[in-house]
Amino acid sequence: MDVTDSKSVASHTVRTGPGSIQVDLTGQADKNQSIIVGPDGKILVSGFTEYLAWGYPGAPGEESYGYEQDHSIVRLNADGSLDTTFDGDGIDIVPAARAPEARGEKTVVQADGKILIAVGLADSVQLERYNSDGTPDTTFGTNGVTSIDIAYDFRDADLKALPDGTFYFSVRGPETTSVFKLNNDGSPMGSFGDNGVLVVDGENDPSYHSGIAAVQADGSVVTGYWNGFGFQLQRFTPDGELDTTFGTNGRVSFNPALGLEGVAQIVVQDDGKIIVMDQTGGYTLASVFRLNADGSFDTSFGGDGRVVLEFEDATSLAVQKDGKVLVAGSGDRDFNVLRLNADGSVDTSFGSQDGKLHVDGYTGGDDLRGADAAEVINGLAGDDVLQGNGGRDLLQGGAGADIFRFTETSDSYRSAAQLGSDRILDFDASQDRIDLTALGFTGIGNGHNGTLAVQTNADGTRTYLKSYDADASGQRFELALDGNLVGQLNETNLVFTAPTLEGTSGKDTITGSALSEIIYGLAGNDNINGGAGADVIIGGAGADRLDGGDRADIWLLFDGDANDDVFRYTSTEDSYRAGSQSFVDLIVNMTAGGDKIDVSALGYTGFGDGTGTTLKVVYNEKLERTYLQDVEVDAKGHSFQIALQGDWRESLYESDMIFAPDAEVGLVGVPADVDQQHLCA
Repeated sequence: MDVTDSKSVASHTVRTGPGSIQVDLTGQADKNQSIIVGPDGKILVSGFTEYLAWGYPGAPGEESYGYEQDHSIVRLNADGSLDTTFDGDGIDIVPAARAPEARGEKTVVQADGKILIAVGLADSVQLERYNSDGTPDTTFGTNGVTSIDIAYDFRDADLKALPDGTFYFSVRGPETTSVFKLNNDGSPMGSFGDNGVLVVDGENDPSYHSGIAAVQADGSVVTGYWNGFGFQLQRFTPDGELDTTFGTNGRVSFNPALGLEGVAQIVVQDDGKIIVMDQTGGYTLASVFRLNADGSFDTSFGGDGRVVLEFEDATSLAVQKDGKVLVAGSGDRDFNVLRLNADGSVDTSFGSQDGKLHVDGYTGGDDLRGADAAEVINGLAGDDVLQGNGGRDLLQGGAGADIFRFTETSDSYRSAAQLGSDRILDFDASQDRIDLTALGFTGIGNGHNGTLAVQTNADGTRTYLKSYDADASGQRFELALDGNLVGQLNETNLVFTAPTLEGTSGKDTITGSALSEIIYGLAGNDNINGGAGADVIIGGAGADRLDGGDRADIWLLFDGDANDDVFRYTSTEDSYRAGSQSFVDLIVNMTAGGDKIDVSALGYTGFGDGTGTTLKVVYNEKLERTYLQDVEVDAKGHSFQIALQGDWRESLYESDMIFAPDAEVGLVGVPADVDQQHLCA
């Protein structure tokens, strides 16, 4: 028998506000590397996206799980919306030829979507280009690779792609910066510098930070570097001579008091104006400067030539033909893009088109969580979880069986002075659910004493869930739903307490949903997956395989106990060995420091030698399983045992268990001065 509440599908999340867009590609960490504006005005944002390569977050032991990275591309329309003509949804994940761990690896996406990589080696820079499927682009260099020798010690290469398919990169030594410009096929551009390379001298800089450069339309080059005291720009003529018409004797120095962090980016506009961006404020702010062609600060930009943005981890910069400036970065471990008007103000026509904050899912099962602000949250297709949190939110689940979750009264409320109620636009009473389990309400009633009243407005166009009892803050829960749902809302689609899923006496496959559920396998060798949520899983009799469920990202481990599961045992018959026969449960993907095993009903009081009321911890290296064993047999010849996937000897603590109360019990048979938190088999 299969009992399935829902299934999870990988998807992406897009957050937009006036002037900005944030894209979470897969739920893992995304690291921006470049942004470019194509000849058609489309905007390509690229970098790396993590994927779980082995193990799982929360697995026992050090280095028991790990991530690797693929290349990733997001293409936006000029208004900041995803360009769904690009790979079907505006997003492309390209298999990486290597993890980005080589010295100074820099990756950009070209206007045609191909991936270009510069890898700093000991005495050269190796350039590689890949097609959208991750295969080498054989039209580039030799079988997709070309190498440029560097005659001096250098730091990381700076790489920039141009809309016409050409590109350039620069490297810096203690006293020298070299800028290379190449054609789309990887060959040197003979019209630039000396057969494609311009070598310029700078001030002695023993630390020689990574060299950055921008090439102007006339072949002049602006370079940026740190001179030991602060950041400087220099400009060189097309023949490599210092351009003394720029700044003071060819240099512009930035006051150290500006707090620049040393990760600057430079682009040059078609009119010769120069835009410089760097992080300030401990990487939480981005400072964007615009200079006139002569190196003076352009006071038409931000009033004094500088705009400071609340923008975390800004890493790339681009300028459009109309002078608008695009800033990209990796704040919140996602791709972020902000656009400024030519005067430095935020361009509110970019991103959100209606001036509101939006959170959009995709066609899979999304977990969409709002901030403490009024947002429009749209799950689109798939079985989604929508949690508005603070703010007066508009929630739309779209197609699929959706869950609307509320964890605080302040998520959706009315008070004597304020209306902060959320509104659900498309509640389908036949399949959608409202998760109220965290609020303590007991059911539908008159709105008093822990109940919620169900009412409609005068014309029957809106239904309300209301409590008439205010909390200590003067707030009382209230939620609005479009349409007349009186008679359709019941305690199946309004979830007040944890739902129960039950198997049969046979072999069942049970999959939970994003709700926190109580799952009974009953008899039989069951396969139970709790799904998302903080579930209680009771396998019952039989050799069961128990999995708490989704744990997509290690960062969620530090985000409360929303997904912490309990594996509960109510009888020694639930999991045991009898002579040569095994009816032992296997717990897989248990999360260290989060999930718990509850054996309190069986009277066990702690870890020890497996006698009396203790459980012994034993590792089977061949099977790669850890066993919790009662070495004594009962009257039926059964000895209680539980198996855990992996080696838990140094990772399982008594705090990961729920034992029967015994305040004085430690490790049985172990001296008191031994660390009783760690286990030794």
